[in-house]
Amino acid sequence: MVEPKKHLKEAVGYEPTLEEKYVMKLDFNENLIGPSPKVIEAIKKITADKINFYPAYQTLSNTLAEHNGVTADMILPTNGADEALCYIINTFVESDENIITASPYFLMNKIYARIPNATIKEIEYETKWEYPIDNVVDAIDEKTKLIIITTPNSPTGESISSENIERIITNAQNALVMIDETYGTYANKSYAHLARRYSNVAVIKSMSKDFAIAGLRLGYIISDKQNVNYIRSIASPCNVNTIATVAAIAAISDIKHIDMVKKEIQKSKEYLIKELSEIATVFPSETNFLLIDFGQKATAIYERLLMNGIKTKMFTDGILKNHFRLTIPPINQAKKLVEIIKVKNLIVFDMDGVLIDVGESYRLAVKKTFEYLSGKELPLEKIQEAKNLGGLNNDWDLTEYLLKQSNVEMDKRIIVDKFQEFYFGEKGEGLIQNEQLLICKNILKSLAKNHQLSVFTGRPKKEALFSLEHFGIKNLFSEIITMDDLDEDMQKPNPYGLFMIMSKLKPKNTFYLGDTIDDMQAAMGAKIHGIGVLPPQDKSKNLKKLLKSKGAMVVLNSVNDIIKFRELK
Repeated sequence: MVEPKKHLKEAVGYEPTLEEKYVMKLDFNENLIGPSPKVIEAIKKITADKINFYPAYQTLSNTLAEHNGVTADMILPTNGADEALCYIINTFVESDENIITASPYFLMNKIYARIPNATIKEIEYETKWEYPIDNVVDAIDEKTKLIIITTPNSPTGESISSENIERIITNAQNALVMIDETYGTYANKSYAHLARRYSNVAVIKSMSKDFAIAGLRLGYIISDKQNVNYIRSIASPCNVNTIATVAAIAAISDIKHIDMVKKEIQKSKEYLIKELSEIATVFPSETNFLLIDFGQKATAIYERLLMNGIKTKMFTDGILKNHFRLTIPPINQAKKLVEIIKVKNLIVFDMDGVLIDVGESYRLAVKKTFEYLSGKELPLEKIQEAKNLGGLNNDWDLTEYLLKQSNVEMDKRIIVDKFQEFYFGEKGEGLIQNEQLLICKNILKSLAKNHQLSVFTGRPKKEALFSLEHFGIKNLFSEIITMDDLDEDMQKPNPYGLFMIMSKLKPKNTFYLGDTIDDMQAAMGAKIHGIGVLPPQDKSKNLKKLLKSKGAMVVLNSVNDIIKFRELK
């Protein structure tokens, strides 16, 4: 195997687009309305003599120049705006020089900067989302060769003022200022005139996001004639194919179509901002996408959208954690999107005996701890009898109660430590490994398509997350409230944990599935619908009657019967 350049050995590239089918594809900011009909007509008219010769770009360059109010010798067509960025970096930046860009930014900036092994200075936004102009200007030094300005910016959506752009240009006399206008059409702003006015400016444009020919890959550079000649010296001679050339000319000829697209996107944008601002932070945008902070609900919403055939872009770390960059679809699709995101009903699950069979984990840990500390035998039915009494918030309390019933007084810390040794072990190798999922995953996923799902459990957070992740279902739940989230006097049967969940998710109706009288009393206290579930250890009529007496609207023999429960719909 041939080794790459040393500085590229650990590099990771952009994830390729996969051939997947979605009802709505909202992750790459394509124009979902589609290209002008004139584009399709022009492509259909392409004859063999157009594709058996290499493409020529004179007509395309003239068309692009007229569209932008510049001369044709200032235009260089490229295979998408990505290639324009790559050409500029490779033409002007040396390995000992630096590139400045505000962060967050388009990932390809960093990827292409690796080729010459240049340093990239990332200037963080200090306030969401106000361009950090002072810090950008202060970062310019004698080693700065390129400053990348993306306006409107992706993924943040805001435009950068003309004053700030010119301030950078005039402070960067020895550097090229590249203005990425990929989303400029939607903001009704262009800085092509600055490429005429300043020799250290290059504007790059794309025809993917606005003119809807992303699949044909066409972008272009606008810059001083000498800059274009420098770039042309390293550019592929026939990098833009004939079909893309024909499509671009036809697209620009139909300005009425792009005006219609902008109006439709604006209508959907206003609708989405109004609707989603009720449940999330929606940032202003001058683009065809929205940046939305869904907070702790983000992962569950992302999974719900996926299950409904809708692909979005969700950020999982850094300043953008739990934010979506959401392509704005036509208004009819926007309404469907809101309907799925703003589901009305919430289903909250207890874990032990409802989601997860703990007969060979928690129950066995109670038995083993009791027998180890007391030297007496403990029948499993005695554990269930104690559970049915209520008021025992967790299995540590349950074990302590059973020991006291056998006249064994023990420091609570000793009980807890021995219990944890049996149940969890050092790294989850204990009896927790014996747990089984009670609910069918497909049923849970089906519920998640049309409902918000959450967990309210007396487990410690660490153990709750361990099991949910182990069974691969954690991402389906918007909120997970555990013992650790509540003061001791707020544990079940106190309904405070349910109030915490409902205050964040604001559902129309809430249902709580539990297997103990404490669960049903918590539901009653929260004035929501309690649904009893008989655990594997007790399918008796007595427990069913007990749960009903404490407010259960229905008692299910199995948690999987929830799928048949009409009141959830």
